[in-house]
Amino acid sequence: MLPFIARRSLQGAVLLILVSFISFAVMNLAPGNAMQTFINPRMSPQEITRAENALGINKPIPVQYLGWISNVARGNFGYSIRNGQSVSALLLQRAWPTLLLTLTSFVLIVIISLWIGISSAARPYSWIDYFSTTLVFGGISIPSFFFGLALIYFFSVRLGWVPTSGYENYSADHQGWALFVDRLWHMILPVCVLTFTGTAGILRHVRSSVSEALRQDYIRTARSKGVSERNILIKHALRNGLIPVVTLLGLSLPAFFAGSVITETIFAWPGMGRLLVDSVFARDYPVSMAINTITAVLVVLGSLLADLLYGFIDPRIRFES
Repeated sequence: MLPFIARRSLQGAVLLILVSFISFAVMNLAPGNAMQTFINPRMSPQEITRAENALGINKPIPVQYLGWISNVARGNFGYSIRNGQSVSALLLQRAWPTLLLTLTSFVLIVIISLWIGISSAARPYSWIDYFSTTLVFGGISIPSFFFGLALIYFFSVRLGWVPTSGYENYSADHQGWALFVDRLWHMILPVCVLTFTGTAGILRHVRSSVSEALRQDYIRTARSKGVSERNILIKHALRNGLIPVVTLLGLSLPAFFAGSVITETIFAWPGMGRLLVDSVFARDYPVSMAINTITAVLVVLGSLLADLLYGFIDPRIRFES
């Protein structure tokens, strides 16, 4: 297994370098630069040139990229062009709200998808099967921004049950348990949006995989031996049908991270997704590149984790050295 992990890690490192270079080039080839976001109209062309030299944004793209990648290799993502703060410090400030939102949604998606997917596969054409089909179509068809705005309108504006946006009530001096409840209350709507849109794809594959497994000969053999239906579903059908689902789950976490960009913007959630939007509009390339790099690393790690889980789910799978 160790040679397999080493080979995949090397492949992932090469992929990360390619992705980071393409992202860096695309950002720098876009019209304008960071100076245009905070330029003083009274600045002379000489002053603008000196500022660009200080920031290093007038150098050729390969030279800028080599300087950036060498700093990243030492754990330094640079400094924000917009406010001069350390990019690493900015990411640490925004990481916890994003992780709280993403991991909560991810756990709910896994639980709901497995429960409804197994139930609908075990009882086709029942009410729960029709419910799962409706849930899948709705999650795929309804855009996350529209669903989020609809939830805000009905549950916040019309009914007043939950806050419209934000991470907590900053005007209230909450501490301890009161602060926890306040943040939990603010999480309800964004978590609902991420869970609803993320459940659709996983649920569809869970139902399809388990349904296909239930039609296999070994399931009929297990039933003929008197194995309970619960054990057939959990120990046989689900385990053998999980391989395609594991691939989706392994890549879902970075996908949720990327998808939280829209949700965090709608609900004014102070996470990394909203930070990415603000940095793109401000042409703050160090912050944008840092977030893109982290997302690419999560994709590589998710793919590697999914490959490793194959061997635990199906003992017949062996890793080539």
